[in-house]
This record gives sequence, structure tokens and C-alpha cells, in this order.
Amino acid sequence: MAVKKCWPVNHACGHISQADLSDHPAGRRAGYARLLAERDCSVNCTILASLVAA
Repeated sequence: MAVKKCWPVNHACGHISQADLSDHPAGRRAGYARLLAERDCSVNCTILASLVAA
């Protein structure tokens, strides 16, 4: 069975990025992907998160 190494990260602004989490332990990858989603988007985004959530 293959172990998932790349996780989608859904940012509050609406952007979705892929994170290669192969350097993290397998049991902590999903949690780390959720942590990354809470952080600011790495794209130079002009969409304000507060407008998307409204």
C-alpha cells in the first residue's frame, strides 16, 4: 500500500496548493497539512480571506 506524501492545502483565500510532506512522519502529515492551510497563502494573493469567508 502506498503512503500519501503530497497533500492538498486549501487556503482561506481559495487557493489550493500541493505540499510534499515526505520529510514528515506518516502519522503527522494530515495534521501538518491542516496547519499549513491556516497560514497565509504563499501566492501573492489579492483576495482577502475575510471576504471569502463572508
